[in-house]
Amino acid sequence: MKLRIPIALLLLVFNISCYYDNVEELYPNLSLNCDTVNVSFIPDISEIVYQSCATTNCHVPGTGRVLLTNYNEIKKTIDNGLFVQRAIIEGDMPPQGPLSQCNKNKITVWINEGALND
Repeated sequence: MKLRIPIALLLLVFNISCYYDNVEELYPNLSLNCDTVNVSFIPDISEIVYQSCATTNCHVPGTGRVLLTNYNEIKKTIDNGLFVQRAIIEGDMPPQGPLSQCNKNKITVWINEGALND
């Protein structure tokens, strides 16, 4: 009898302590402003890259860095995996702070749909 009480108590505590947060349930308005339907290079992706990456002293001519000033340059870094690795996976680019999750989602959708120049 003594053995059953601690086990029952342990099971009860374990059951109560298992709590699974669901971001969408906790913050239902979080994704409302992130439209990833019909993402295209212009205006969606180009705006993200030009405002976050191809800025003064960054991915522009004369900096010695990978250029991201037009579709062909951006597509090249997409194709070789560098853009995804640094901006999406590692999140260490841009240096002023990582891209928002919404922008990462848009870029991912665009890439998964073929990274077209549309």
